[in-house]
Amino acid sequence: MCGFVGFVDFKNNVSSRKNILLNMNSSLSKRGPDEDNLYIDKNVALAHKRLIVIDPVRW
Repeated sequence: MCGFVGFVDFKNNVSSRKNILLNMNSSLSKRGPDEDNLYIDKNVALAHKRLIVIDPVRW
């Protein structure tokens, strides 16, 4: 199962809080060990972990 974390603050600049976002994202390591990424802007900080699931071949 994939996981998402992040925060939004329209009154303060959150772009300097990358370490907090990385720590939040690392807490999701069991939810998706295959891929992760983050997005940081002035007022938004988002991160995700992805679990790649491959459906079995149908005959």
